[in-house]
Amino acid sequence: MNRQKLTETIKSIYDWPLDEEKTWEVYNNFLNLLLSDDVNTKDFFMKITKFDKKQRQEYRNHLSEMGYELRPDELAQYIVLIIIAFNEVAEVKNG
Repeated sequence: MNRQKLTETIKSIYDWPLDEEKTWEVYNNFLNLLLSDDVNTKDFFMKITKFDKKQRQEYRNHLSEMGYELRPDELAQYIVLIIIAFNEVAEVKNG
């Protein structure tokens, strides 16, 4: 996925999208982590993508305790970026 398409996708979904630089940086970090073939990382990311509303709140609280404050929509955007990165990894491996 190229930067412009990724940014447009996030902007089309969210009222308060992450800025372009942050979106691209986070996406590339997720992509690189998934390409590393670390099974624990992949499992953790997959688990996050399946969180329900309560689990997302609990995870946001956990992050807050560690000093990282996220709005609900910010966590949702990170989850979308993880899903897009998973898709890209699948295309690279199958393509």
